[in-house]
Amino acid sequence: MNAEKVPFSFNLPYNQPSSYWLAIFSNSDNQFFHKELSNLGINKLGNSYITQLDKSWSSGWHNISAIIKKHNLQNEIEVALIASDKQPDANEFLFVKKLPEALDKIVDSLWLGQSIIDDRIICYMQPVIDKRNKVFGYEAFARIETAEGVIGGGKIIAASRDLNAEYMLDRYLHLKAIKSFISSDLEGFLFINLLPGFIHRPEKYLEGLADYAKYNGMPAKQLVLDFTRSEISADINQLKAISDYTHHKGYSFSLDDISSVAVAKRIFETIHPDFIKLDINLVKSALVAKEQATINELVAIAHSFGVTVLAEGVESKEIHDELLKSGVDLFQGYYFSPPMAISQLKKQLVKES
Repeated sequence: MNAEKVPFSFNLPYNQPSSYWLAIFSNSDNQFFHKELSNLGINKLGNSYITQLDKSWSSGWHNISAIIKKHNLQNEIEVALIASDKQPDANEFLFVKKLPEALDKIVDSLWLGQSIIDDRIICYMQPVIDKRNKVFGYEAFARIETAEGVIGGGKIIAASRDLNAEYMLDRYLHLKAIKSFISSDLEGFLFINLLPGFIHRPEKYLEGLADYAKYNGMPAKQLVLDFTRSEISADINQLKAISDYTHHKGYSFSLDDISSVAVAKRIFETIHPDFIKLDINLVKSALVAKEQATINELVAIAHSFGVTVLAEGVESKEIHDELLKSGVDLFQGYYFSPPMAISQLKKQLVKES
């Protein structure tokens, strides 16, 4: 079956097909600094300078940034960048002011915006294995393949924060994962990661996922929404609302990074996930007696609530065997397979069949 094109468009603030306007706010009395800006042809308006840059604005910013650093004014100057063909109103600049260092970070992350525009983000998949060593499903990971190597998800997410595009990227990657999974004819469950802090209106955000999966013939139950546990303390009520909504819509629901018996009990009393993922550090220490006991208790509690337990980060036969003894249901990690491009993964599946 073939997935339809991902129904999502980006409004990337720093990769626009238009010109940019840069405002430089300075109270410095350094005359050499002011003279160097004037030599670049930048017009002074009161205590600020305003200049127009083309859509490849980073080269113009490099020249200005070098002058700011030369005079050691990084903490005394603020800058504001707006994409527009017409000069923005002075008040518009005030809402987006930041230190020069922030623009430097944005420049260093523009590769991500261009990768999105060029549609070069791809999904790698890592198998999730059951007790019989059969493929239960896959977890999707974002990657960008370049001539220099593969850029991982951590660097992609960090760049998206610098570009103020983290929320858009998160949504885009979910749809991209569904598209990749369906068009590749993979079977089983698809685990996709979401951050609960983003979903203030789950009925709007998650409805798009359900519609897209349904349109392409993927049952909602086959889609596992995998939430990090790091926000549970602050967002337990919001997370419960999301859990209730996802179950109402037929999704499967998973909580990541579970390592505490006390936390697990509190979670299960409030939230009813379909899956939990044991914390990777706990899994790596599964051969240590204290951690063995914790895993045994977590599995017992989870099973008493009808929750399936997944151990990620399984890297050796010894750890896998120990987790099997503890009653863990599903496994994921380099012992079985690293995340792979789908073309490579399918070749491996053919060899193993």
